[in-house]
Amino acid sequence: MSNRETCPRCAAVFDSRKALVRSGVPMFFNAITPRHVQMQVRCPNCGHHFAARALRLFGVLSAEGLRWVLVAILVACVLLVFVLPPH
Repeated sequence: MSNRETCPRCAAVFDSRKALVRSGVPMFFNAITPRHVQMQVRCPNCGHHFAARALRLFGVLSAEGLRWVLVAILVACVLLVFVLPPH
């Protein structure tokens, strides 16, 4: 599945997965890094770096969606610690 991104500088349309900039932050840290650090892409036409808007993780989740999924999993784990009886 390709995610089409449009460059705000030159209006070129390209695949955002191929243009994803690997900054120093691994992909699984995207949920806890500031928004301006994550999901940066580089336009192959003009070289402009900008935050990706169309990029989806696992084909359906935006970066903000992944953030909420990880928070929900963490809350569920904490609740299960208190709900499940100790052995």
